[in-house]
Amino acid sequence: MISPRRFRWAVAGGALAVALGGGAGTRAANSFGDPGDYLRYGAGARPLGMGGAFTAVADDATAEYWNPAALAFLSEYQMVTMYAPFALDTNFYYASVGVPLGPEGALAASDLMLRSDGFQSRNDLNLSLGDHGSVLHNALSVSYARPFRDRWSAGVRLRMLQQKVLEDSGSVFAVDLSAYSRPLNGVSAGLSLANLNRPKITLASASDEFQPNLRGGVAFHGPQDRFLVALDANKTAGQGLYAAAGLEYSPFSLLSLRGGWDQNETFTAGVGVRFRLFNVDYAFSTRPDLGDYSKISLTWRWGNVYRAKIEPEGIAKGSQAIFVEGLKNEVTFRTGVPRFRIIEWSLDITREDGTAVRALRQPASPPEAIVWDMTDNASKPVKRGRYDFLFRVRYKNGNLWEERGHFRLDYRTNAVGGVDANVRGDTVPDLSAPAEPPAPPDAPPVPLEAPRESDLVPGSGAQ
Repeated sequence: MISPRRFRWAVAGGALAVALGGGAGTRAANSFGDPGDYLRYGAGARPLGMGGAFTAVADDATAEYWNPAALAFLSEYQMVTMYAPFALDTNFYYASVGVPLGPEGALAASDLMLRSDGFQSRNDLNLSLGDHGSVLHNALSVSYARPFRDRWSAGVRLRMLQQKVLEDSGSVFAVDLSAYSRPLNGVSAGLSLANLNRPKITLASASDEFQPNLRGGVAFHGPQDRFLVALDANKTAGQGLYAAAGLEYSPFSLLSLRGGWDQNETFTAGVGVRFRLFNVDYAFSTRPDLGDYSKISLTWRWGNVYRAKIEPEGIAKGSQAIFVEGLKNEVTFRTGVPRFRIIEWSLDITREDGTAVRALRQPASPPEAIVWDMTDNASKPVKRGRYDFLFRVRYKNGNLWEERGHFRLDYRTNAVGGVDANVRGDTVPDLSAPAEPPAPPDAPPVPLEAPRESDLVPGSGAQ
């Protein structure tokens, strides 16, 4: 006769499998109801809106789930949470935190949990014992990724897998390995192997063995990441190949539209909205076994580690004006860049109307001080007025940082107002005009053209 404890475990476990579309049979691909199936449900509304084809994308904190090696290219600190309600009082939760370490790689931690409540304990005669319990599957993970040769990385993940069925519980550790690459601009590829050590959990007298799962993918990124196409293939030991495809289109930086498909005849759709430091993502999918259900995620981003800084020297306090004295004919920009290897830097200076003035660039790391001799691309001296600048740093691992700002050039003089002296002093003043008395010795220099109100507000920014 089956013991009451084992019978209760079997009833609760079977009910959860039915709730998730598992049943008793097995599928040709991506079987649900087998040990560890919840580990393949996916994480993050953005990836799930793309049909789960995210192994080669993995460019946010959900990389801890999809491909830990890609964390090595994480550009900022991130925290992601997700909630997905299933049928029969069953809910799916996910939370992840990614911590970039600069050239040393990145760390991440996550918790993925599937919980189903409202189960009744029964004895071996199938009589209710009057109490209520839950079935819980949980995976606590810690990952580390390390880049090498700028465009390649490797990652390792350690998971503590936990199961609880009514009063029975057990846990085990799993080891996962992964790899990621950006071999070409606009192309990325990823590979992830989970449950390498075939972990096994024993509840009462029943054991569950988690089968190795191999996931690989490739992704194509459009110019300025306006669109993204991704393909994935997924293989679990003892099951057939499982494929997925996804598409993301961003008509502008604040909005992303997504769609996807997988081999289980699941069609997905999603949308993402970006508000400064936050992303809100929603995904919807329909399946023959699970029906229609929704996922929603919130992502918090801060502290970009690729941030490069630039600041023109000599800006007068309380304004955006740089006052040039005498025959001085240069503006110095002070820079600061992180320790990543750099392909090139550029500094483009334009007039207020967008007309190009001067382009400076070099295939190396920028110096601490970039000096502009205040001439244009034709080597002619520039005039006073407002100038905008765009500072770009392109890293060897494919990342790009841009910093924007503006300043105003003006010239100090104690002579007659109305003389449009240029930076090299080659404009001859009109000596026929009546001269004004010289300013007192202690009087401050007077700019020929006062800064406009729009120039009194600092305007540097980044994207």
